[in-house]
Amino acid sequence: MRTLGLLTQDVFMRAQLKPWQIFEVNLLGKADMDIIVTRQLQTLIRGLIIIAAITIVRFLYSGYKPTLPHSLLFGHIPILLQFRKHHPEDVHFGIIMKWLADNCPTWIPDLHHHHHHHPPPVLYLDIWPVFPDLMMMVFDGNLSAQFTQIRSLPKHRITRTFLEPLTDNLDMTSADGKQSKVWRSRFNPSFSPRNITMLIPELIDEIVVFKELLAGMAGPHGQWGDVFQLEERTTNLTFDVILRATMDERLHEQINPQGSPLKQALISQIRLMSKVLGLNHILGIKRWPWDSLTRARNNGALRKALIGHVQDAINKPPDRLADTDTENNKKTILNIALSRTLAETGGAAPDKRDIEAILANLKLFLFAGHDTTSSTICWMFKLLQDNPGCLSKLRAELDDVLGTDPNQAASLLRESPQLLNNLAYTNGVVKETLRFYPLASTVRQGEKDFFLTLPGSSMRYPTEGTAIHDVPSVIQLDESVWPRANEFLPERWMAPLGDPLHPNKDAWRPFSMGPRNCIGQELAMVEIKLVAALLCRDFDVREAWDEWDVRRGGVVKREMVGGERLYGCGQTVQHPKDGMPVCVRRLL
Repeated sequence: MRTLGLLTQDVFMRAQLKPWQIFEVNLLGKADMDIIVTRQLQTLIRGLIIIAAITIVRFLYSGYKPTLPHSLLFGHIPILLQFRKHHPEDVHFGIIMKWLADNCPTWIPDLHHHHHHHPPPVLYLDIWPVFPDLMMMVFDGNLSAQFTQIRSLPKHRITRTFLEPLTDNLDMTSADGKQSKVWRSRFNPSFSPRNITMLIPELIDEIVVFKELLAGMAGPHGQWGDVFQLEERTTNLTFDVILRATMDERLHEQINPQGSPLKQALISQIRLMSKVLGLNHILGIKRWPWDSLTRARNNGALRKALIGHVQDAINKPPDRLADTDTENNKKTILNIALSRTLAETGGAAPDKRDIEAILANLKLFLFAGHDTTSSTICWMFKLLQDNPGCLSKLRAELDDVLGTDPNQAASLLRESPQLLNNLAYTNGVVKETLRFYPLASTVRQGEKDFFLTLPGSSMRYPTEGTAIHDVPSVIQLDESVWPRANEFLPERWMAPLGDPLHPNKDAWRPFSMGPRNCIGQELAMVEIKLVAALLCRDFDVREAWDEWDVRRGGVVKREMVGGERLYGCGQTVQHPKDGMPVCVRRLL
């Protein structure tokens, strides 16, 4: 589960408009707003834009050059318009950053001479009023380490604003430093490799359901079946898995056509969370008042679904909470966190605030744990489809470690979960998938006397007043750091120290790094490896765009990025376009 990269897509859709038209869209969309007030506001806001632009330009010129051509009135919005002209509306923020990094030499002539295939280490981006702060894009893992690992700067307030409707900022990701540390330490043991290994039999139960459903989508006698959206299935799978891991509840989301009230409320809340930018920011309003009803209704439904589990766990005798022996008392993420909480409070029952924080963290895990992993599973199938040699090697390793009968794999892994550690190539497949498709990123708050410095350079990059973005979509494909960066090479994750292919430790950051990295990365890695181990020998999966177009009536915009119909889109996490339409066939 990653720290969420929270720049919404909305930003870049609006970037097609003049700044004052952005407000027009926001304001006139609400029919009951008075047109005259709108006009007065526009005049006021135009004035504010000019003042802000001048301030930013002065800031840019005090001590270092603006890194990209900067318009006094529109900042860097014109550059994003160039991107917009040649790309679909819904592309993910990570793709925009990659495009900026790749095209820097056209705006910064110096790069032509000095950096072979190397983006600048830092880009400052001014897209006020779409995003309130100056954005500092960090394209170098050494610099990223300085504000996440060597010193962990506070999360940017956009993270708090984004998560607030779901968690009231009581969760470990958006809470302030002290509160965050307390809950992080209480939940940490639940996500340890040892504990996740103990949960493997439960995870396998859910993946077996997924496997049966895929078998139902395959055609007869080894033929291709009908087109369907893979992400819809993987999302239900990861939802079932995260519930099983946190509370040992079987929700059966995969076979429930309506979707449980819990899932419906969460999906609705995520939609609401994504609406974080626009006029309301300029006016100092975090959210529109009319969203508060939806928010309250969703949180009510989520609370109703979760509170019983929390109360049950609280009512268990403390010795039984952490008890690993009894079959009916699994070491769920919730149980372990509660036993840690009780140990710290001297056995006193958790107070109301602790219970709220536990609920907030459970909601965070449900959101982050299903949203990211489901997309990664899709991207893994995409990359294996495009690299059939890698798929053959993966299958050979599974035969080697789990025996040649794929039907035995599930029971073998249930009995000996540690066998998963022997799947080195499979592990490489998952890590390469995350290198190509990091799903989100972290955004930190710059500080007055804090500068980023590149080793071997005298340049100091000020962070004051900026939102510092760690940009893995650029760092993880940087050819000066990754040999054969654009090749899918699971072998690089098996290369010993000293081998040119051996990865640089700071340059792979899909889960972020440092004390506020993603707490659930072990669970995510294990879950994706299990999917590969239990499915890749049974099925071929291929993209099915022609069938998908036919199903939608044939008159469709065939949007592409880099010549591919399947590209990353979405407002927070990088989701596959159209939920990744695929066909599957059974291997006989």
